[in-house]
Amino acid sequence: MTKILLEGRPGVGKTTVVRACIDRLIRTGTPVRGFTTSEIRVGGRRVGFQIEAVGGALGVLAHVDFPGPPLVGRYGVDLQAFE
Repeated sequence: MTKILLEGRPGVGKTTVVRACIDRLIRTGTPVRGFTTSEIRVGGRRVGFQIEAVGGALGVLAHVDFPGPPLVGRYGVDLQAFE
């Protein structure tokens, strides 16, 4: 199993690259597991993060309106969404 970690500054296209790689791997029949996250923005302000599993299941992973615990910074985290 190969594991890949892609890092970089916000907004440089990490998620776009990962999603393109996932699509290409799936088209070649390569088994792919994992997830991506994306920001949830309201009025130009980041209020949380959405999680999307390979295969399409969506959830809200963290949001300023979630009470926590756990908390990561100002975001309450929904551990069930992660599972």
